[in-house]
Amino acid sequence: MNWRGPWPVRLRLILAFLLVGVPPMLGAAYLASALISSSFEKNVGQWLTETARFVIVEITDREDDAAQIAATLTGAVSQTGNETADGFRAALKPFEPVLAADGFDVLMIYDGTGAIHYTSLPFKPAKTLPTSATRAIFAGTLDGNPVLVAGATVSLSASSGNLFLFLGDALDTSSFSSLKAVPSLQLDFFAMRDGEAIKLYETSNLSTVPPKPILQRLASEDDPILLDDPPGDLFLAAVSGLKDQDGMLSGFVFCGVGGQEGLDGPDQQMRLLWAVFLFGALIFVLAGTFVSARFVKPLRALSQGVRSVASGDFSQRVPETGDKETVELAARFNAMAAELEEARAREAELRRRERLSTLGEAAMVIAHEVRNPLGIIKTSSDLVRSRTKLGPKEEELLDYVTEEVHRIDNLLTEVLDFAHPKEPRRSVFVLRDVVDRIQGFVAPEMTRKGLAFSIEDRASGATVSADRDQIYEAILNLVINAMDALPRGGHVKVRVFATARAVSVEVADDGPGVKPELRGRIFNPFFTTRAKGTGLGLAKVTTVVEAHQGRVECLEEPGGGACFRVTLPRAASEPPVPAGQDQKITQG
Repeated sequence: MNWRGPWPVRLRLILAFLLVGVPPMLGAAYLASALISSSFEKNVGQWLTETARFVIVEITDREDDAAQIAATLTGAVSQTGNETADGFRAALKPFEPVLAADGFDVLMIYDGTGAIHYTSLPFKPAKTLPTSATRAIFAGTLDGNPVLVAGATVSLSASSGNLFLFLGDALDTSSFSSLKAVPSLQLDFFAMRDGEAIKLYETSNLSTVPPKPILQRLASEDDPILLDDPPGDLFLAAVSGLKDQDGMLSGFVFCGVGGQEGLDGPDQQMRLLWAVFLFGALIFVLAGTFVSARFVKPLRALSQGVRSVASGDFSQRVPETGDKETVELAARFNAMAAELEEARAREAELRRRERLSTLGEAAMVIAHEVRNPLGIIKTSSDLVRSRTKLGPKEEELLDYVTEEVHRIDNLLTEVLDFAHPKEPRRSVFVLRDVVDRIQGFVAPEMTRKGLAFSIEDRASGATVSADRDQIYEAILNLVINAMDALPRGGHVKVRVFATARAVSVEVADDGPGVKPELRGRIFNPFFTTRAKGTGLGLAKVTTVVEAHQGRVECLEEPGGGACFRVTLPRAASEPPVPAGQDQKITQG
C-alpha cells in the first residue's frame, strides 16, 4: 500500500466515521432496547391480563345463557300437567339434543335435599346444589374426572315437592376453541380440590402451576393477577380465579407466553447490541468510504492535472466536482491552465508570424532576383522566335521555355502576393452573396466532374465588413480544394451560419478528409499533399482571413470528409453594399 498516497487519508476518514458514529449508535441501541423491552413487556402483560379477563367474561356469559335457557325450559315443561320428576324428565328429553349442540351437555333434576332424580351426564357436584336461582361455576366429577361446569339452577313448581333444574356447560377444549388460533398463547384451566390445583385443560406440556401465594391471592381477589416470575419456561403469565356458588375458589385460568428471557434478557440484549454494532460498522464503513472517495477523488484529479501541466500539457482540465472549496480550487486550476494554454498559443502564433515574416522577406528577395533572369529569358525567346526562322522542333522547344517561364512567373507572383498581401478594402456585404457568386463560378466545372454542390444558409442575411474580392478568393480556394479531393459523384457542402458576434462559412466534402496529424501543418506555407501543388493556397487563405481579424479551422466532417471553417467578425448595423459598388464606395 502506498502510504504516501491518498489511502492513509481515506483510512483515517473511515476510522473517524467508526469512532464518531458507532459508540453513540450502541448507546442509543441499548437505550432503545431497554425502552422497547419495557414497553413490550408492559404490552404483553396487558394483553395477557385482558385475555384472562376475556376468558372469565366468556364463562360468565355461559352462566347467563344457562340461566336464560333454564328459565325458558321451566316455562315450557310446566304446561305438561305432570309435575313430577318423571313428568319433567319426559318433557325435557326432546330438548337434550338441541341443548347439547349449543354446548349445554349437563341437564339435571334434583330436589330440595340435593337428591338427583335425573341427569343427562354422570356429573357429581362437589357441593350440594343450591335450592334457589343461582348462576356460578360448579365443581365436581364427570366419569370420575375433575370438571368445572358453568351453569345455573332454577326452581320447578311441583305438586310432589320442590324440584329444581340445573343446566350447565362442562368446560373443556371445545369451550374456548377460538383461543387456539393464537399459537403463542398458552391457556390452561385448573380445578381446586383440597387446596391443590388440578389441571383440567392445557395447550402445552409446560409446568404452569403457580405458587401457593398466588393461589391465596386468587381466593381473595377478583381481578386477574400478572405473574412477575411465571413458572416454567415462560416470559409472562396472568391468572384469574373462578368462584363457585359460595364465592370460594373452585378453579382458575392460566394465560402465558413462551420464551424465558424476552427482549430484556442479557443474552437478547447482547445479541441485539452485536447486531447493531455490526450493522452500524458496515454503514459507517460504507459512508466513510463514499465520503473519503468523494473527498479524495477531486484531489487526485487535481494532483494529476498539476503533473500534466508541469510536463507541458496545458490542455489538461480537472472535473469541478466535490464540495464548494474543492470546486473553487478546481475552477481556478482550470482557469490557470486555460491562461497558460492561451499564452502558449499566442507565443506559437507570434513565432509563426515571425517565421512567415522572415519567409516573406526572403521570398520577396528571391522572387525579385529570379524574376529578372526570367524576363531576360522570355525576351530572348521572343527575339529568337521573331528574328530566326525555326523548324518545328525548335518552335516546340521555345514553347516549352515560354510556358515554364509563365509558370515560374505565376509562382513568383503567388509568392509575392503571400509575402506582401494587399491591404483589405473593406465594405459591408452579406456573406451569402459571396457563396452564391462562387456557386455560379464553379457550376460548369462541377457538372463536368459529376459533383454536387449544396448551400445551407442559417445566417439570416448576416453581414461582414471585409474585402469582398479577398474573401471571395479565400472561400473559392477552399471550394476548389474540396473539388480536387473528390471523385466523381462527390458532394461539396457550404454552410453559412452566424452568432451575435461572428459569421462563419464551412466548406465540407465527403472525400477522404485530412489526417489528424496533418491538420496543424496544412496552413503552413509551401506545405502540400499534392504532387503539383505550391503549398500556398491555404497559407494565403489564412493570411487573408487573419487580415480581417478572423480565423480558419480544419475540422472533421461527421460521417467522413474534410471541413474548413472561416469565421469573420460580424459587421455593425451598416446596410450591406450591393455587389459591384465596393470600388466606388471605397474610393469615395
